[in-house]
Amino acid sequence: MTRLSQREMLTLASRGLGKVDLWGRRGVTLLSMDESEAMACALVALGLVATPPGAEAPELLIVEIEKEALK
Repeated sequence: MTRLSQREMLTLASRGLGKVDLWGRRGVTLLSMDESEAMACALVALGLVATPPGAEAPELLIVEIEKEALK
């Protein structure tokens, strides 16, 4: 995937989310790799902390971010 602007990344994530919202679990199977990656990046951009596989989830799962960073 080429580097996207934040707007492009969020738009791609939104399209992927639209598939899941419309078709539920079936929508998950219809996601492109780019949409899945954009959705993960959007979660990080919105403050969700990544937990490595097998690791204990941290107490603080969402960190505060500056709203200006999302413009």
